Amino acid sequence: MTQSNSLSADHIPLANEGVEPAAGAHLVRRLVTAVNADGQSYFAEDSRAPHMTVIAGNPSFVATDLWRTTQTPVQNAGPADDGLSEPVGIEAPLDGSLFRVVEFPPDAHFGDGVDLKALMHHRTPSLDYAIVLSGEIWAVLDSDERLMQPGDVAIQRGTAHSWSNRSQAPAVVAFIMIGGTAEPAS
Repeated sequence: MTQSNSLSADHIPLANEGVEPAAGAHLVRRLVTAVNADGQSYFAEDSRAPHMTVIAGNPSFVATDLWRTTQTPVQNAGPADDGLSEPVGIEAPLDGSLFRVVEFPPDAHFGDGVDLKALMHHRTPSLDYAIVLSGEIWAVLDSDERLMQPGDVAIQRGTAHSWSNRSQAPAVVAFIMIGGTAEPAS
């Protein structure tokens, strides 16, 4: 596998004007808590997560952003703000976090001649917890790869990586990304 020192995530197309998620795309239910005037906790929101984005022009490749913070410690007082009112890239804010769920279609959905590793291989300046919720997916590094199945967790520490779904079914992966640094290539 080829290693590159300039693997920023800038080249991964998240927003695709006019491309809607596939009808069967994984819908994430988001429940958000708050505290009422009496000091009692309650669910302020219980609905389908509203922030779905198609990736690479493929309607079955969908990222659902659930929450984004821009500072630590997080301020939980006051009205809930999911931090998603402005466009969100692939990276977490330097001093914050990003929680997203991605539905990866089978690699075969990209058609012949598409070099998925070239398209998707990147490095993010963050600490990422990747949790496979359903399906199976390969975590691909510069010189290694591992098959992940439901319940498996990868701790992605700012290193170059990509994902490959070599099965015939979608894979759904939750990502909790915490702003940090990218591991420099040696």
